[in-house]
Amino acid sequence: MIPVVDLTAARTDADAERAVAEEISRACKGTGFFIVRGHGIATDVFTDAYAASLRFFGLPLDTKHEFAMRTSTVRGDNDYSPYGYSALLSENAYAYTGRAGMPSDYVEKFSVGRLILDDDEELPFPADPDGVALRGALKRYFAACESVSDRIAELLALALDLPRDFFAIRTDTSNDSLRSHLYPGIAPEFVNDQGMGQHTDGTLITLLTQDGPGLQIRDRAGEWLDVDVREQDTFIVNIGDLMARWSNDEYVSTPHRVRLDVRRRQSIAFFKLANDDTVIDCFPAFVKDRPPRYEPIRYEEFSLRKMNLLFGRESAR
Repeated sequence: MIPVVDLTAARTDADAERAVAEEISRACKGTGFFIVRGHGIATDVFTDAYAASLRFFGLPLDTKHEFAMRTSTVRGDNDYSPYGYSALLSENAYAYTGRAGMPSDYVEKFSVGRLILDDDEELPFPADPDGVALRGALKRYFAACESVSDRIAELLALALDLPRDFFAIRTDTSNDSLRSHLYPGIAPEFVNDQGMGQHTDGTLITLLTQDGPGLQIRDRAGEWLDVDVREQDTFIVNIGDLMARWSNDEYVSTPHRVRLDVRRRQSIAFFKLANDDTVIDCFPAFVKDRPPRYEPIRYEEFSLRKMNLLFGRESAR
């Protein structure tokens, strides 16, 4: 069973904060997933983002392709921060983990990165009122996720007996991203029911909300477990490969996937990353009794390897 963590108590006093931090730490060592309530984000932040996303996904395919995903050019050709639309079968989550030759995913996506916070930045949104509403809704959602992920990272630092700002100073310029998904109801012409293939996240923390079942996580026995959280304002949180590396796999980056159902499904995922110059190296506390499983690596190099796989540019470096 996935633990449920209520952040409300962490706002009251130091003892309660420490207790919540320990809850999160136990979840990271167990399933690598936990459910977060009491985050303080207004319900309309979620409902607006879901409604605006659904209006966009309902546009004709040719229209959606006018806003096809591009990557930011702020840092050059190797910047993979996603902005814009991705069609069904255009991406392959298996590839992200280095597994070539696997089927692609039945999911549409609309993606944004940190540039969404700058109203003057030119981004691929429709210019009509619905497009303006979509941009505004995703900006609010992105900002809300930043605040929640920063708070969870702070609590993780406390649980690990690190300085409170350990992760904050290593993620304050991170190129975080948000992806709004629409999974279709399964159809006879589909070759399988793969909404998104099995993968782990190359993140520090991932925040997910959804409007229905489909997400599955693989437990340590290899069994697939359904995560049936239907409230759009409840975060399903998992730690990613960065925390697994930092903790020498004491914290679990758990494989997960999405299976299609008869009904369509929406979800929104927020990916908290690290600054490009951050070195991901095992914490000393986790290498006292066993050798490190990972060599130190700068986040920029780690991320580029992952993105080159996802977008089929393995030879880029």
